[in-house]
Amino acid sequence: MKQSIEQWLGWIGMGLSIVFLGGFTLVINQMTVDQFSDLFSEVFPSIFSQMTDEDAFVQFQTLGAWFGFTLLLLIVLIVVANFLITYRNYRKPAAGVFVLTGLVCLIGTQYLAFPIAFLFFAAAALCVVRKPKPRNMHPQKECLN
Repeated sequence: MKQSIEQWLGWIGMGLSIVFLGGFTLVINQMTVDQFSDLFSEVFPSIFSQMTDEDAFVQFQTLGAWFGFTLLLLIVLIVVANFLITYRNYRKPAAGVFVLTGLVCLIGTQYLAFPIAFLFFAAAALCVVRKPKPRNMHPQKECLN
C-alpha cells in the first residue's frame, strides 16, 4: 500500500514526538533528586535560587508527566488521521485531525515542540490542497489472447 506525503509527515512527527517527549518523560521519571540537582543546577541557576531542589524536581516531574500524556494523545490522533486517509480517503476530516494534533502538540508542550507541530499543520494543509488519487479497489486483469 502506497503512503501519501501527508501520512509520511504524520509518521515523522510522531517519531520525533516519541524521541523528544517520550525521552524527556523517561529521563525525568528515572532520576533522583540528587541526580536532578547535579545535572540541572548549572543549567537553570535562577530556578534553584528561587526554590528548593525538591520543589524544582517535582515541577520537572510534572512537566514530564504532561509530556507523556501529550505523547499518548498525539499517537492516537495520528493513527486516526492515517486511518481516515488510508482506508476511507476522507482527506478533509483527516486534515481536521491533523490540525487538532498540531494544536495538542503546541499546547501540550507549552509551545516547545513547534517544529514538530509544523509537520502536523503541513500535513493538514496538504490534505486540503492535494486531490485524492482515484482508488482502484478491484483492478481488472486483461487477458492475453
